[in-house]
Amino acid sequence: MLGCRVHRGRPVTVVDAKELASIALRHFPIEVRRVTRAAESFNTIYRVEAVEGTYALRVGPSLQIHAAGTARAETVWQRSLVDAGLAVPDVVQTSSGEPMVLVNDADDQPRTCVLFTWIRGRSMRTRLGLSRARTLGRLMARLHGFPVGDVDVLRADKVLYWLLPDRLGDVPEHGKVLTEARDSVQALISELWRDRTPQLLHGDLTAANVIEAPGVGPVPIDFQDMVFGFAEQDISFTLASFGRRDDRDAMAQAFRDGYAEICPWPEVSDAVMRGLIVARGLHQLNLSLATAEGPLPRDYLDYHGAKAQTWLDAS
Repeated sequence: MLGCRVHRGRPVTVVDAKELASIALRHFPIEVRRVTRAAESFNTIYRVEAVEGTYALRVGPSLQIHAAGTARAETVWQRSLVDAGLAVPDVVQTSSGEPMVLVNDADDQPRTCVLFTWIRGRSMRTRLGLSRARTLGRLMARLHGFPVGDVDVLRADKVLYWLLPDRLGDVPEHGKVLTEARDSVQALISELWRDRTPQLLHGDLTAANVIEAPGVGPVPIDFQDMVFGFAEQDISFTLASFGRRDDRDAMAQAFRDGYAEICPWPEVSDAVMRGLIVARGLHQLNLSLATAEGPLPRDYLDYHGAKAQTWLDAS
């Protein structure tokens, strides 16, 4: 038996891992015609062609790094953005009205499956330059103008806020400097959070998570990493993604210019923003350390070690 009916998030168990997507799709009110794998990273994305239209099925890994209520929070925020006229993927609820279905894989590990409307277009990452960095800034500012209330997602009040163990000290040659930098920027974040009310953030609005849709414009996708935090933190996540580019300073300025067209730039010093960018790098490094199947590239570890040392030297 490949599966059973899902009731309010109880998992279905599959025998053959290749059947996982098909079993998940049985619980959505669509008539599926074709399913193809579209992308593979932390999640696996399937393109689903159905009588009703084209969809994206996101199948999460067995490793759960987000809060339990993340899929429901995605539904709430993305639906509110759609209702406000912003172009974002809509979450398709299951036939029983749930935002997701859980399917156990061949190792009997639960995998969270969420269905979205498909966004046709090209990733902004493929042609990222100064003009698109400016567009990215405008897009983030628009999202910051549509906060939602109390939802069950993580809080970015720590450097390492994913539900993962701290592996920074395990990095050969760089463990000490990485942990010292972690403690330094944690003090900065703790001060940032003092006596303030956070808002919901996209949490990973990089060019890789924006589709340039013909006739529509830039469309943000992948809201799974949403967290509660502050605008300057969300901004730092994007600026960190420019970090290894030769034109990173110009990209950061273009992003800032675009953001300021819509919203005032947060009142934080350059030093605080640099610290937040360092924190983002440590956060992403720890995720890589926790999920990599083998050793990480030496130049990647050296890069983060050097960034941490530069921060400490300037502090």
